Amino acid sequence: MSELLGKPKVLCLGTVAMDIVLETQMLPQNDGFALIESERLVPGGSSANVSVALTLMGAEVYQTGQIGDDNLGHVFQQDLELNRVHTEFLSVKKGGTTLHTYIITAPMGQHCIFANLGDSVNSLHPEDLPEHILDGMTCFYTDMFSPRASLWLAKKARQKGIPVVYNMQCVPSFMAACGVSRAEIEDMLSQCTLFISGRDGYREMTGLEDPIFAMKELRKSFRIEDGLICTAGAEGAYWLKGEEIITQKSCAIEPVDTTGAGDCFTAGIIFDFYCRQGFPEQALLFATGAAALKCLTKGPRSTANLAMIQDFIEKNNGICHPDFHFSLGR
Repeated sequence: MSELLGKPKVLCLGTVAMDIVLETQMLPQNDGFALIESERLVPGGSSANVSVALTLMGAEVYQTGQIGDDNLGHVFQQDLELNRVHTEFLSVKKGGTTLHTYIITAPMGQHCIFANLGDSVNSLHPEDLPEHILDGMTCFYTDMFSPRASLWLAKKARQKGIPVVYNMQCVPSFMAACGVSRAEIEDMLSQCTLFISGRDGYREMTGLEDPIFAMKELRKSFRIEDGLICTAGAEGAYWLKGEEIITQKSCAIEPVDTTGAGDCFTAGIIFDFYCRQGFPEQALLFATGAAALKCLTKGPRSTANLAMIQDFIEKNNGICHPDFHFSLGR
């Protein structure tokens, strides 16, 4: 694993939100009831979660995207700045409503999320961003919220030789309901350097149940230089790199709150593979350790810095199972 040569800079664009977290002892069934034990307003949003996690790992992170000029947006921006994330590229829509979510959590990591998109997160235009926004960046990350700005930045990044990581955290049918078309998703797939999604995302994109065959199918249509990663929850993760599948099993832990674990995983991949120029095997192990640590704390964001993640992996070698390889063939 390479040491950092100077402080890497990462630009993140995507979901910026405030989360209303409702804690309960069980998720209600259809037409059922559950008691709320606590209610908290906390800053979240997948892209912002990635930004905070990367900052804790040691990167210099710049958050872009759009919030409203409401109280939620104000609190959100203040929190990013407290977490040492740069906000000079964050756009504020006059009279706008900031994206916010309702996250219902239950024991053993169970949770569900309801999102109120507001009118700001998806309305960022390329002309709202400065031309120099990518100068000096090591990597560009997006989850495709604000699709026009995401595609503009991805194409600009590729022209500059900057890696583009695209995390399709929501399935295409949900993205369509949020104003992101299948054509825009495919355009981003043609631009990105590394693609990350879960089982459901691959299933919707290809119609195939097996994530490995789904990744192989997508590879036929899109030349994604650094490959495709499928996150599979408790089963771990798969990385299709060239003709090889690299598999990392998950950590055997008892989760407290799995909200945001995928964001920490994504941050771990970006930090170890692009910022530290590590090997895929090392990046998968590091990302898995980062995600596991997040699952041991409540809330949507990580509080673990680089030393804590590395110490966790070293001390828990028995629960962060080793990875293995097999050739997929053509």
